[in-house]
Amino acid sequence: MYRYDLHVHTSEVSPCGHLDVREMVNRYEEKGYRGIWLTNHFHREFQEMTKGMTWRERADFFLKPYREGKMLAGTRLMVGLAMEIRFLEDPNDYLLYGLTEELLYREGERWLSMNLESFYETYQDRLLIIQAHPNREGSSTPAELSFLHGMEAVNTSPRHDNGNGKTQRILATHPWLIPTGGSDSHREEDVGKGGIVTETEMDGEEELPALLRSRKYRVLEEEPAYR
Repeated sequence: MYRYDLHVHTSEVSPCGHLDVREMVNRYEEKGYRGIWLTNHFHREFQEMTKGMTWRERADFFLKPYREGKMLAGTRLMVGLAMEIRFLEDPNDYLLYGLTEELLYREGERWLSMNLESFYETYQDRLLIIQAHPNREGSSTPAELSFLHGMEAVNTSPRHDNGNGKTQRILATHPWLIPTGGSDSHREEDVGKGGIVTETEMDGEEELPALLRSRKYRVLEEEPAYR
């Protein structure tokens, strides 16, 4: 069995993170995971943090921990590129899978000024758009389902009431939505609490969208497992 965490932040890009990419890679290797996806924040605060940079410089800044992580991990741990985006006029967060460096450089500059509807219409065939922690108390509410590929069924962050049960009920009544799971790792105590488990190993990070569409995995959680 192979474990992958689909929701991991690093302190280089996500200021709320307490561990840098080297520490994350080391911790997940120690936990026996086969791979992690870096879902660093891309939102208004990222704009402010990178104020004065060109778009190319901003993209380089966002990609730096991903590139460093791949170099550090080698073949021991798969490090995948993803993003947790929050549009400027939307309080919700969305996980983007299938992201590539080329797409970010070419088109990412305009993403924050888009909204979920326009983003889905533009990228529905190129990215998987998964709402992160849709029922997190005080910060998130379920988005329009027709503009999503799926929802994060299990978010194991210990510092929030993530409303996983409410999200799982939405998924149960809308079976076309893709369920995912992740630790939402920011700190030491978050590492390796969630994710997905598969029977076959992925050969490359580009295989994740197809795997999620296939449903040939199980979502991990500490409570009774979501299926």
